[in-house]
Amino acid sequence: MHIFATLLSILLFSISSFGAYAASRDEVLTEVQLREKPNILAQSIVNTLPQLPQLDSAETFDKFTQSYRLPAAELIRNIQLTARLKMELYNKEKDRYLAAKSLIEQLAHISHSPFDKSYLLMLKGRYLGRSQQDYAGAIEYYQQAIPLIEQSTVLADQVLLYTLQEHLSMMHMIMRQKESALIHLKKLISTAKKIENNYLTAHAESVLGKYFYKQNQLGKSLSHYTEAVKYTRGGKNPSQNAHIELQLARVYRDLASWDEALKSANKAADAFTQLGNLNYVSSSMTVIAMIYANQDLWYQAIDYHLNAQQIETQLGNYIGLGLNLHNIGEAYFKIGDTQNSLSNLKQANAIFTSKKAEHYLVYNDLLIAEVTASVSQWQESQLYATKAAKIAESKQLNEELKEALERQAYAQEQLGLYEQAYNSIQQLQTLNSQATPQASELDKQRSQVKEQKLKLKISKLQNELQDKSEQLNITRLVSILCVFPLCLLILLSVKQWRIKNKLATANQELQATQLLEPFTQQPSYLSFKLNFENQNEKQQKTLALVSLSAQLDSDLTQGFECNADMNRQQLLAIKNALDCKAYIIRPGVFLISLDSIIEANQLLAQLRDIIDSNHGQTSIHMGILHRPLLADLAIKLSAEQHFLSLQMMLSAARTLGLSQDYFVTMKTLNFASAGIFNKPLYLNIEKSIVRGIVKIETNGDKDNIVWPRWKIHQNIDINDDKVDI
Repeated sequence: MHIFATLLSILLFSISSFGAYAASRDEVLTEVQLREKPNILAQSIVNTLPQLPQLDSAETFDKFTQSYRLPAAELIRNIQLTARLKMELYNKEKDRYLAAKSLIEQLAHISHSPFDKSYLLMLKGRYLGRSQQDYAGAIEYYQQAIPLIEQSTVLADQVLLYTLQEHLSMMHMIMRQKESALIHLKKLISTAKKIENNYLTAHAESVLGKYFYKQNQLGKSLSHYTEAVKYTRGGKNPSQNAHIELQLARVYRDLASWDEALKSANKAADAFTQLGNLNYVSSSMTVIAMIYANQDLWYQAIDYHLNAQQIETQLGNYIGLGLNLHNIGEAYFKIGDTQNSLSNLKQANAIFTSKKAEHYLVYNDLLIAEVTASVSQWQESQLYATKAAKIAESKQLNEELKEALERQAYAQEQLGLYEQAYNSIQQLQTLNSQATPQASELDKQRSQVKEQKLKLKISKLQNELQDKSEQLNITRLVSILCVFPLCLLILLSVKQWRIKNKLATANQELQATQLLEPFTQQPSYLSFKLNFENQNEKQQKTLALVSLSAQLDSDLTQGFECNADMNRQQLLAIKNALDCKAYIIRPGVFLISLDSIIEANQLLAQLRDIIDSNHGQTSIHMGILHRPLLADLAIKLSAEQHFLSLQMMLSAARTLGLSQDYFVTMKTLNFASAGIFNKPLYLNIEKSIVRGIVKIETNGDKDNIVWPRWKIHQNIDINDDKVDI
């Protein structure tokens, strides 16, 4: 029984192993997963890859695969992926490079096919570039790897070729070899088109955008990033989208589009934080810091650089830490803190020197030379300028060499080393005279670039033509299916437009009607408020509230129709005779607004003449005010405050009786405050009258006036000094 169980388990293991490796690996999916979800890919390999012995020969490897019944090709592929994953940025293991080196050495014994040999060379180059920043040595390995698979049409070879072209273009960009970088970028785009995968095409476009960004061709860079976004399939690949947002932030930053730059950088930082990719969280923080730095907001820039520095320290990424120290040193220099500036710059200098990162060291040396010169440390300034000049000359960085020579010459002059300063200036002048390449060489370079562009354009047009021919039939069918709903949509839109216009017209009519008194269809109190708010005091000098006291109940005694006709006639007669604005408040009560000062007696007499000619069997009472009510013209009273004051004056006039026509008006003293017209207005005005702040004028007996009171102050003693205004 025990033997049977053992045999059964071996059989099942063999079947499961065969099933696991029988299906060929989807190389495109694997490449996308390596870039988007490297942790998941690494874990899946760990789950299927047994513990490896030291594979020091092909024979050892063969024995191992036979003992575990593993397909040799699949095992080699898993080892290759493991070695590459060890060197990816997501990996935080301390001995990751040692582990990668060990796997590479083992692969050297078992790599025989062109694909395996090419992949091995790529891993060797990747190891030099990642662990030692030896990009020149890495490029040599990559250039040996490409010819082995360049002519192959196998998908796995094409995906590997894509990776080789991408890495080569990036390394050439780091080494500022822009022509070589562009050649590999064009091949990268061409390879992506052959593979026909949206993710890889989008990534290729974004790398090309990065290239043009490095060349300060921001328009082209932005167009390529925009093209990359078209292939991202609505955010299904968060890592890729985050990288594109980060690069867009850099482009927008250099275009001085600060809002867009900050928006993209913060999106990238959030996305990388969710992905747990601290390396690029640091990069996002650095970009945000530089956005603030470009606006001379140096303190905000320092805050974000310090955040990035903490992350780089946590990760043990010394090159990134050095770059942040360099940026912090520059920011401190800009705010005048040269001591902190030099401290950070020299720490960065030590890191770049230990890592032999001369492409970063040259800029750090130049900045130290500038900072030390600002505090007259000429000996140190000369030292670092000389170091920068040597590196720039060896790297053929002409612009940096010019700056280094200028700083070197200036420091030597300050130190009294006039002969050395003269030699530096002579070298600078020679460099300036040689700055422009010969015309024939320049033309040759331009023709080569044009030729490459034309080839790329032809390839692109051919691919587009093929795609369009395939899409044409689908487009026709879709067009037919879309015509009917489109026509229906147009009809619905027209109907909705007509309904909208009809409702808009009805709304305008309702708004206009709202301002009219319902029975007479003449301007009402709401119309007065609107006109008051839209006019200044020069247009409204006299306000009067007129009561035809015997006709206040005529709407009941003779019906609203007859009364409305009478009030309309009276209102229009007042308006035409006085050339004023007239409003009906309620039956028998009119509000008059005149643009000139008219005395109360004169206005009352004119009103008597007008009313006598228009159903004048009534006494007239009038409250009248002359604007402004307060001496301080800076104080603005509302339409409501004026109207309530007129109501109080009219109420007072009506208490004088019906024996004749009466008016009541008021005037304030020069020192009167706006508090008089605050709520409760009747109480405040009456109290002001008692105190003498407000003067009352009338054509009747003031002593007979009974002032109206609001309910809230009917029981208040108006002579009590404790009642405040």
